[in-house]
Amino acid sequence: MIAETLVLHASDFIEWLDASGPQALARRTLPARDLDVRITQGPSDLKLIHKTAGTALWRWEPEELGLLVDGEATPADLAPPDEALYPLAGEVRDRKGLFLPRHFAFDAGGRVGRRLRLFRSPLGTRFGPAGGLHGCTTLDDGTPIPWVLLTLRVTPPLAEPLDFIAQSDGRGEFRLSLERLPSLTRDAPAQTYPATLTLQAAADGTDPDSLPAVQVRGTSSGGGAFKTELAVDIAPGRISTLASPGRDALVLRLS
Repeated sequence: MIAETLVLHASDFIEWLDASGPQALARRTLPARDLDVRITQGPSDLKLIHKTAGTALWRWEPEELGLLVDGEATPADLAPPDEALYPLAGEVRDRKGLFLPRHFAFDAGGRVGRRLRLFRSPLGTRFGPAGGLHGCTTLDDGTPIPWVLLTLRVTPPLAEPLDFIAQSDGRGEFRLSLERLPSLTRDAPAQTYPATLTLQAAADGTDPDSLPAVQVRGTSSGGGAFKTELAVDIAPGRISTLASPGRDALVLRLS
């Protein structure tokens, strides 16, 4: 016989995802216990509980989030109460430095759950047999641009396009793994695959979910050199530098 039942409802939940590399794969959830999460905006009664699958947001208000029910709880007792949304902002860092730090901001309290992306640092990126790309993101004068999000779409012959994503670190340096990129066949008509690169960046681009698209320098001269995307050739199995034509870095123009 159940004398009483304690019913607790989380206000919301955050999953931290490894978003680097090939995008066709299911994303790996990072253990929240390995991360340092700091809240910069949120209600005073908010508490973070870090679990293997993510971070639970617990609040003491409203009172209906925690109930002590006489006897066995009914389905009505287990139903989560309505809660007003509240702004939540903060930053997260990986203690080991394998993932880049990021800021985040969203309205919490709806119990819909959030999936926030973290991107591997150059230290945390490993190149396998499929190869990869490395480089640096800068302005035209060589000033590094940090936290740039790079999306590479590769189109192998007779296969669907594959998307790969990486982010540059605080010095503008990046490593992009081409894991799962198919190797060339013996009778391949060319030794490279065509690809297009698009980039997102901002002067203070520490939240990868809010970065606007920017232009990248291509082969033309003058103002026409900057385009919304850069065409590149990808050689499977090689580790190559990814840069604007005639430059030693990817040269961007911020909006």
